[in-house]
Amino acid sequence: MYVPDTIAAIATPAGRGGIGVIRVSGPAATALAERIARRHAAGAWTSHHLYRARICAADGTALDDGLAVLMRAPRSYTGEDVLELHCHGSPVALERILQALFAHGARPALAGEFTKRAFLNGKLDLTQAEAVMGLVGARTADAADTAATQLFGGLSARLAGVRARLITARAHVEARLDFGDEDLDLDDGALDADLASAHREVEALLATHRRGALLRQGLRIALSGRPNVGKSSLLNVLLGAERAIVTADPGTTRDVVEAETELDGVPVVLCDTAGLRAASDAAEQLGVARAEAAAAAADLVLLVLDTAAPLAPQRALLARGEALVVLNKIDLPSAWSADDEAAARAAHECVRVSARSGAGVDALRQAILRRAGAQWADNLPPLTSTRQRDALARVADALAAARAARAARLPPELVAVDLQAALEHIGTVTGAVTNEDVLDAVFAEFCIGK
Repeated sequence: MYVPDTIAAIATPAGRGGIGVIRVSGPAATALAERIARRHAAGAWTSHHLYRARICAADGTALDDGLAVLMRAPRSYTGEDVLELHCHGSPVALERILQALFAHGARPALAGEFTKRAFLNGKLDLTQAEAVMGLVGARTADAADTAATQLFGGLSARLAGVRARLITARAHVEARLDFGDEDLDLDDGALDADLASAHREVEALLATHRRGALLRQGLRIALSGRPNVGKSSLLNVLLGAERAIVTADPGTTRDVVEAETELDGVPVVLCDTAGLRAASDAAEQLGVARAEAAAAAADLVLLVLDTAAPLAPQRALLARGEALVVLNKIDLPSAWSADDEAAARAAHECVRVSARSGAGVDALRQAILRRAGAQWADNLPPLTSTRQRDALARVADALAAARAARAARLPPELVAVDLQAALEHIGTVTGAVTNEDVLDAVFAEFCIGK
């Protein structure tokens, strides 16, 4: 339940920095500004004006010299009176100022509470509120662009268009219900076209969820294979940097080496693992066990095979599970027969590369993205949460039922029920229809101060 009290929190990340920001929101923000910020300018506070001020404790002790801005409702992020204190970025100084605000009656903000208040006060819809967290947590430029598009209403606008068509369709059906005995000039073809168009739009949006999930969560890839097949070299070439140690001696990698990069805007964690073979000592046994665990936890396994060495010792790896096979060392004379490569291709998708020269690496990147479902050609704003996907799936089901009812010439009452269900489910996406449990789940993922 929304209680309009006054909350405060540090809005900048933990640790030292040049600037630290403390945010206050609620009905006491103006009073707190008067008590804690001793301005260098006389007169009443002007909203949205940045003042230099001495920031003081409850007993008047000066804590910092910084800037203060008071943003009066409704022209603020939360829609309430908001005070921001821009101070030096010492964690100790910021905590002392925060405690001074608490001493004057503010309470600690909960995770995501500022954005939750923005939603409850109509400053953002729920898709835009989720986009705030997406923008804060973006790991690539594409992820940031996706979150910004949603923050600026890209998904909301698409759903508004679908909703408008469904309202028109419902009005058509209800006219049939209310005035069925009269000679109405109603275009049933237009009704069916609106339903089909809305259904296609929703299905197209649903298809973007995989893209949104990849941009938000990223892709975890394990490089697996026998010792000295070139896993570490492949890691380095995919990163474009010397991250892993590469030598001619087998077994150089004993532990899992992780490194972050991006492929076509998708955040990726690459995991170089120990070579898979019968271990000769306890350390190597542990390395092999961790390699197998990394492969089991990965979204995609790159099984690296050495075409310059016989297939026979490597063949058993082809049966270990689903993988994208990398046929490495194509710059060297091949030790494989045509039947060997055919056997590998019969078991898995294969890409020929040379980690040494870089040949085939671009094709490997495209194969990784294709396998991850990360290639797309549309310009639709992607769904960025499971909540959005589940709600739109219910919209699609309701529209499919409405279209089936129309095709079967069922009574218009049944079509009206399905259309109303579709409209309500659209409302759950934007937050027009929601409940406290849903809001708690959404905003629990936020950081404190946002």
